[in-house]
Amino acid sequence: MKEHELRKRIKREKIQEQMPESTRKRMDDLLDGLPEETKRSKIHRIWKNAVVFVAVLSLSTVTVFAGAKLITLGTGKLDTKHGSRQYQRSVKLNEIQKNNAKAGISRTDQGITLRIDNVGLDEGNLLLYYTVSLNKTTTAEKFKKVKKDSLQERWNLNSIWLGPQISIDGKANDEVNETGVTEAYRINNHKIKGVYRFNLTGKLKKKVKLDIKTNYLWDTKGDWSMQLAVDRSKVAKNAKVITQFKKSIVDRVIISPLGNTLRSNDKKHDLVIRDNKGRYLYYEEKTNSEKSKDIYQFFKYKHTRSLEIIPIKEQSVVTKNGKVQKAVLNLKKNEIVKVSDHTKLKVADVKKQKHNLRIYFKVLDYDGAILTDGIEDRFIVDKKGRSLIKDGGSIDTWTDYEKEQLVLEFYNASKGIDYAKAAKINFLKQKAVLNEKQKQKIEIVSFMISKSICNPLPY
Repeated sequence: MKEHELRKRIKREKIQEQMPESTRKRMDDLLDGLPEETKRSKIHRIWKNAVVFVAVLSLSTVTVFAGAKLITLGTGKLDTKHGSRQYQRSVKLNEIQKNNAKAGISRTDQGITLRIDNVGLDEGNLLLYYTVSLNKTTTAEKFKKVKKDSLQERWNLNSIWLGPQISIDGKANDEVNETGVTEAYRINNHKIKGVYRFNLTGKLKKKVKLDIKTNYLWDTKGDWSMQLAVDRSKVAKNAKVITQFKKSIVDRVIISPLGNTLRSNDKKHDLVIRDNKGRYLYYEEKTNSEKSKDIYQFFKYKHTRSLEIIPIKEQSVVTKNGKVQKAVLNLKKNEIVKVSDHTKLKVADVKKQKHNLRIYFKVLDYDGAILTDGIEDRFIVDKKGRSLIKDGGSIDTWTDYEKEQLVLEFYNASKGIDYAKAAKINFLKQKAVLNEKQKQKIEIVSFMISKSICNPLPY
């Protein structure tokens, strides 16, 4: 078939009318650019591909996905390097393995390449596993003199990819863009790997178009925007959205392998989550902004069948005779401390270094007590009761999903601090007054899905 005959046939069969403008242009450009000696051999294949393309468009709803790579969740395998590092704490690795897909798309601009390696997606969560690379001949000044696993490195890593704008099916989502949290680690001085986690509003179609717009990367302006079409059909059944609430403090509850989330309608009060056994469930409050609703990433027990969502009337520090009361914790394995009325922690492990102290807790109960609030000179002390904090200290709390533990970490670049000498922590004792009259009960037993999301706290 000659070139002009192919064009006539495409027009006659009205294929062009069904093609997006961008596709028609690509087809014309391809035909125009073929050398004469190769046109005959390739035109037939082009025609076949055109027909197949139109057939797909006519038999499905993915017209909007033209030009975007289609990936199917539940088919991909995540590189263990992406999930096993201490900063990659978004969700358990085995759940990611079952609910993600390899993306394998990238874009290069200004000598910098952004690659989306894997994607995980459900009604409540979006996980983007990524790699950012400089030209191999270029050494990033950010890391040239920065010690690996240092506080400075952590700051540098998490500032390399900031503020991607995410839209789903062509609609910008304020909550996506406001609640993104990135965690990354360094491969070498010109390459990092990381994960970006976003909270979503739900509910999603089984097939969605994902737009990732990035104009700033590694302190450089450019364009690293990309698109993906995501087929969730294989894993959509694993996530359940509960939304049938009237005049409720709860907007929706999502039970999912990628993380259980609760969206609150009450922006005036913090919430406590209690299950049918009277256990207060640990949660991470992921957002507290003016635009979006408060979102709690929470964890339930194996036999949690229902939830009670309770507003907190008041949360304060306990005092006696004008003196702040403290809950003292000895830094020994299996030690238990009650920080507040309903927050009880058990020491699972303690790791001490000169400039770093990391305490791993099993969360027995949790009412939202702020563990790092009101830090004083005697917050961390040695065996003789002497303070180890001089000129301030840096504190972080995070969840180790693989170990199912809450982590409290202290670090500081100051040479004057020796955390290896830490013997006790003096938490401020707190009191939470709950509004039991306004509690909201939510049955979730019918939504119990995989056993892997029903483990003891915090996962």
